Amino acid sequence: MAAGEPRDRTARLLRGPGSPWRKLNRSRAILDEIVFGEIARCRARPDSDRRDILSLLAAARGDGGEEFTDQEIRDQVMTLMFAGHDTSTSTLTFMLHELARHPEVLRRLHEEQDRVLGDASPTPQQLEKEMPYLEMVLDEVLRLYPPAWIGPRRAVREFEFGGYTVPRGAYVNYCSWASHRLPEVFPEPEAFVPERFTRERKAALPRGAYVPFGGGKRVCIGKRFGLIEVKLVTTMLLQRLRADALPGRTVTVRQMPTLSPRGGLKMRLRPRA
Repeated sequence: MAAGEPRDRTARLLRGPGSPWRKLNRSRAILDEIVFGEIARCRARPDSDRRDILSLLAAARGDGGEEFTDQEIRDQVMTLMFAGHDTSTSTLTFMLHELARHPEVLRRLHEEQDRVLGDASPTPQQLEKEMPYLEMVLDEVLRLYPPAWIGPRRAVREFEFGGYTVPRGAYVNYCSWASHRLPEVFPEPEAFVPERFTRERKAALPRGAYVPFGGGKRVCIGKRFGLIEVKLVTTMLLQRLRADALPGRTVTVRQMPTLSPRGGLKMRLRPRA
């Protein structure tokens, strides 16, 4: 038996018929067919008045008049779908979960949105500047459930940390799921306490203590958009509906690339009285 055969056999088993690898490739092919089809339709019927992201990418031109290839547009769309959709869905899910568990927090949110908005839909300015309690609640949700809960970095120079020497070029992962629960930074770390994120207390946090979107030069490019998106959807949901937890149901967090409740989050929705 040649030296490489066991490894080759293992690779064939891991990537053979019925394997997760094959299922992943089938799913990717289906998704690619949908996305490339949409790109083709967009190119066939260009419309300068359309402001959706696919039309903007198709119409974009470089300094020399060059355009994105279909593959480049596909890659950008995939990034937006999974980095900008799955993470927001995760945050909204855990937001509803915590509001159902903390009726006093929900009451204060209702009071704030009734005072600021009445029955009107919120504007970006109102979400950004006039609803501080909503921001505090969202910050606390992101502390407990950072969607991208682990992230890679690479050391640009050698440094010492915790008694260890980290060489230049080494890969280093940060884990906000763990660092957001340090009791010396966040007392009672498992408790849901939005008041820990008043603007004064948030500004006083040590650098790097709170990083739901990463930090430094590699902070998430969609941070501001993601925050506004979650605030908008949360507000419009709470104006119309009330989410109640189902009696006896517990939530277990599934720590995949994006946090989610294992088995989904089942709740009872009813019109807001």
